[in-house]
Amino acid sequence: MASRRENKGFHLDSLARVVRYTALNEFLALPIAGAAHFLTLDSSVKYLTALFTHANRLGVKLNPRDLNLPKIARTALTLGLVGAAYSANEFLTKWTANNWTRNKPGEWKTLDKEIVLITGASSGIGEHTAKMLLAWHKGVKIVIVDFAPMSWEPSAADASRVFYFQADLSKPEVVRSVSKRIKKKVGHPTVLINNAGLARGFSVLEGSYADVEVTIKTNLQAPFLLIKEFVPHMAKTNHGHIVTICSMSAVVPTPGIVDYSATKAGVQALHEGLALELKHRHKADKVRLTNIIPNFIRTPLLSGVPRQSQFGAPLLHVETVAETIVRQIESGYGGVVYLPGIMRYITCLRALPEWVYTYLIRNGTVNLAVGFQGRQIIDENGGLRAVKVQKAEIAEKSDRSEAPEVPEKPEKSEAAERPEKAERPERPERAERSEAGERAERAERAERSERSERAERAERSGRSNRAERRARNERSEKSS
Repeated sequence: MASRRENKGFHLDSLARVVRYTALNEFLALPIAGAAHFLTLDSSVKYLTALFTHANRLGVKLNPRDLNLPKIARTALTLGLVGAAYSANEFLTKWTANNWTRNKPGEWKTLDKEIVLITGASSGIGEHTAKMLLAWHKGVKIVIVDFAPMSWEPSAADASRVFYFQADLSKPEVVRSVSKRIKKKVGHPTVLINNAGLARGFSVLEGSYADVEVTIKTNLQAPFLLIKEFVPHMAKTNHGHIVTICSMSAVVPTPGIVDYSATKAGVQALHEGLALELKHRHKADKVRLTNIIPNFIRTPLLSGVPRQSQFGAPLLHVETVAETIVRQIESGYGGVVYLPGIMRYITCLRALPEWVYTYLIRNGTVNLAVGFQGRQIIDENGGLRAVKVQKAEIAEKSDRSEAPEVPEKPEKSEAAERPEKAERPERPERAERSEAGERAERAERAERSERSERAERAERSGRSNRAERRARNERSEKSS
């Protein structure tokens, strides 16, 4: 559910939470229904009379005719049964997702013995997830795998528990190599959080081959390969947790990031299929799987505020998503988590006739009034060359008195994996901050140059095609 951070805490999720624990609380509603029904019986007239007499003595004027006990009993019974049905649904959903198996006593009570691998944790959701785990569990080890350099620094007390590996996850050979290094240096991860993802922000027709390739490899292929590397050990020990960061765009694709939406739909299929394989083929019924399906989140990927009701579908904060991930791991059980909770019912609307669903939901994604910014500079083969840090990010880091770092292009893109234990960078002075801004501007100019080159190639291709069509038309006229 959305938290107090979104829309100042006033949203549909907060209202639903209040209703759930009051009107739809079966432990309150059903006793009220029973008491109201009891007072309608002839044998309870003396109790009702005593109640009214005592109230009148206290100065509360009550008229028995104003108290419609049968109606109160029916209303409370209806609300209680709805609440009980909701609780039963939650119970069945939870235990079905976890193969009706309980954890060993104290197995997930503390995460101090766990090794948590988080991809894409140099900033954003992954950064806040790592920070929360470090703050709340003093023995947990955090492994960060990201192409961008670390934009945050752990405290001196936590530095020995944080391990950073730079890697371009779009390259299978790099995934294999960095996985071996992690196992050798840190050990076998027991929690895998597939958080890394990117969106280029182009339509299907505008994006280049490299844009499509890097998106699919990073968002979909990399989680597959990381699961192949680390989950066999989880299956062998029948202990582990795999967290997948999906997206509502997998359910309702958004124009401008169709390739991203397609990869998230694939990630959702991966989550569901892997759960079946672990249970039935590998007999690892206690390896937990969690699928986080959020709506729009305040990240550098998104510019602007979606033209959606902030009461019904508020723009999420990264801290809310990170806290949800940590709490889910701490529970020791898996499941599907929608953020905000109303998104669960949006998925149910797919059962409507296609034309109804299109007009009610799908067409609404066309006019969201937001932009999707691809921060990565890629090469012609679909590999990552650098990651741009937006000026807004630099300003935000400066406001928090943290050291803003702008990722630079690695010296060798072929060997884009370098394991390092997280070190505390020195705090930059004003000149260094200015230099960081210049690097960001250079990265933006390189990106604009790349886009203009792509447009020129498309224009040349269009002229060539038009000339070829004119030549064919002239030949056909001559032959006729």
